[in-house]
Amino acid sequence: MNMKALSAITLYLLGLMALPSASCAESGKPESYNLLLLGYGSSHPGWGDTTERVETVDVVFRHCRPFFERDTGWILGKHEFWIELPVSFIVSDSDSSDSRDIGFFGADFLFAWIFPETPIGEPYFMIGGGPVYVAADIDGVGSDLCGNYQAGGGMRLNLIENHPINLEARYHHISNLGMATPNVPLNSTKFFLGFNLPF
Repeated sequence: MNMKALSAITLYLLGLMALPSASCAESGKPESYNLLLLGYGSSHPGWGDTTERVETVDVVFRHCRPFFERDTGWILGKHEFWIELPVSFIVSDSDSSDSRDIGFFGADFLFAWIFPETPIGEPYFMIGGGPVYVAADIDGVGSDLCGNYQAGGGMRLNLIENHPINLEARYHHISNLGMATPNVPLNSTKFFLGFNLPF
């Protein structure tokens, strides 16, 4: 394991320990909860300035903190703040068809709007971003420290009582924010399956 990969894992564990408690301190407020998401992503050469195809398997820890809920008006639904700690493992890229190494580590700060429940579950939309540490050598990225922004949507399916399953898709952009040259972005789509954690 190289030093970049070791640094990424260390930062991930430190971030996980620094997360706030899963239950709200004040009674009467909706409780926070945690999810584990497993996913797949791929960048798309030709989408914007993206030149490299990078495919990843993604593991994400998500801490969800509700901050208000409205049952009337145009902002109808639940509104939550999400903190995510994602790790992306590269499974193939333009230079190597089987690199299988840690590609990215980051911290995402997302706003989520969860719409009123339908017969099959609760649809939602999220938007946000955060810092990304690029552990892999990817042509054109130009810097280990980058940023990302993303937007997407999903459905919280209530197939099993008290055990919802999340299905979601996102647009995901990584670049070094002009801090280094070159600055070739990775524009990707990502798909996730999420499960509530018991803590």
